[in-house]
Amino acid sequence: MNTTHQSKNQKNKTYKTVGIITGVIAMIVIILLLFHSCDGTKPDSGNLPDAPGISYDDSAVEGGWDEVDTDKIVDALNEKVEEGMINISMNTSPTFKDGTSAGNLMIVNEGVNRYPQVVEINRNDNGEQIYKSGAIPVGSKIEQAKLDVDLPAGTYECTALFYNVDPATGNYLGCAGAIINITINE
Repeated sequence: MNTTHQSKNQKNKTYKTVGIITGVIAMIVIILLLFHSCDGTKPDSGNLPDAPGISYDDSAVEGGWDEVDTDKIVDALNEKVEEGMINISMNTSPTFKDGTSAGNLMIVNEGVNRYPQVVEINRNDNGEQIYKSGAIPVGSKIEQAKLDVDLPAGTYECTALFYNVDPATGNYLGCAGAIINITINE
């Protein structure tokens, strides 16, 4: 049992490390793109025939962000990226005996998420909402659930939308989605 707990902890640490590394790389790329065309020299207004009337600010001086400032900016941006990340997990082919029975949705709000989640499932053919969960705490799951609508036998392409929910206000903070196929056997 202790090995399983250690394995889950290691998996969570790996996800977190990969997320942090990805966020840092993304921020570095963004910063490099923003500063790519800047070479630190003041353009000569005489070389800008297509920019009539431009005047440079006399108080502008050469230089940029100090390295310490850049590190603080990157850290703050990485924190915002991490806060907004949504890890979604569910059975993409749930089946139901009939339109009124519970099916194997297996919706999981992974432990790496920061917020409770609400999941809505909408049919892609007509947009009808056929399921909406209550708030699912971080690290919890809904294995089996009934749909909110009694569907006839068939297979339905749907979109499952996962919303991060602010636990203090109930406001939705972000959304991620996945295409799923729900099958009603009888």
